[in-house]
Amino acid sequence: MQHVDAEDAVVDFNDASLYLPLAQTVFSICACAVVSVLSCWLAFSGAVSAVRTLALCSATGGLLMRVPIRLGKAHGISVVFAALQLGIPLYLATLVIEQLVHTCSMDASHAPSWRHVVFHSAVAVQVYAGFLRARAPLEETDRPFILCLLACGVIAIMPPPAVALVGPLCQSVDLWEAADRIVRAFCFGMLYSVTVYASTRTRSSNYSNTSIVFFRSASASIWVSGAMLWWLPLAAAQCAIVMHARAMHSAAPPKQYKPIESTSSTDDEDLEAADLADLEPKLADPVAEQHRLLNERPIYMDEAHSAAVGAKLIDLSTTAQEPVVAVSIAHEPIGQLAFQQLSLAEPLSDSTHSDSFSASVAKAMAMEDESSQ
Repeated sequence: MQHVDAEDAVVDFNDASLYLPLAQTVFSICACAVVSVLSCWLAFSGAVSAVRTLALCSATGGLLMRVPIRLGKAHGISVVFAALQLGIPLYLATLVIEQLVHTCSMDASHAPSWRHVVFHSAVAVQVYAGFLRARAPLEETDRPFILCLLACGVIAIMPPPAVALVGPLCQSVDLWEAADRIVRAFCFGMLYSVTVYASTRTRSSNYSNTSIVFFRSASASIWVSGAMLWWLPLAAAQCAIVMHARAMHSAAPPKQYKPIESTSSTDDEDLEAADLADLEPKLADPVAEQHRLLNERPIYMDEAHSAAVGAKLIDLSTTAQEPVVAVSIAHEPIGQLAFQQLSLAEPLSDSTHSDSFSASVAKAMAMEDESSQ
């Protein structure tokens, strides 16, 4: 497990020391190209070995890219350097594939073939995919990668004509071809590194997006290895486009979203908000507004009118209360006990049956008291 700094969750692109690994990566790739040329130059005649050249290039790239160059404390340098390290294996893989094209050939002469047209057409598709990625380095799309992958498949099925004893790992080249390889390595390293920086977001989890950044950067820069020499200025144009697109993305203000209200608004609140503009001129003249409110019909009058439509209103002021009469029941004292006079207030609407029932109850109670004595 690698040690991860918590501060690397935010990549500080404003820190100049963050871009030191970019120069380190470009220098390491150019150093590998120089070692591949010197390994073929310094070997004795007939002692050139592609395996030895590949081993020397791998050792050079591994030593130079073992740890990032740090100057101060740059936030996010570990996140960026994890993707930059993969540029060395990618460059060496292009050398190995180019060398494998010529391994099975016995003809040492160059011959024209229609497969050159297919090869350069596929490289042109890769260039288009690179510029498509440069226009939007942070766009969540795999279209440039798919186009580059299809072009690589076409090249693998119909490679250019092979020539014996030719290849970047075993061919002793002259100064012009050596300069061609070094310039090509510089363009590849620069384009790959710039795309890595442009494809890295400001806030990113450590090492979580390394593979995504690597594949996007590889598909945008791999065309440099197979393009013709006069196509290489397109790499500078692609770098300019991708840096401009990344700068414009960083300068764009973030989207402002309307906050969600914690309470749901009612219809009355919506109507009040809609009529807010109408309230301003009314509040400017409070006296006129007071007269208007006094002359308006009260709300309860509308409610009473609507209730009268469906049901008959009851006028409580005209309702007469029913007269109440007093009914008194007197009992004679019996012995030491005597019943007090009982007065009941009942309306005239009660039936005579209730009066007779009350009298019979009183009489029964009096008889029960006499029998108990």
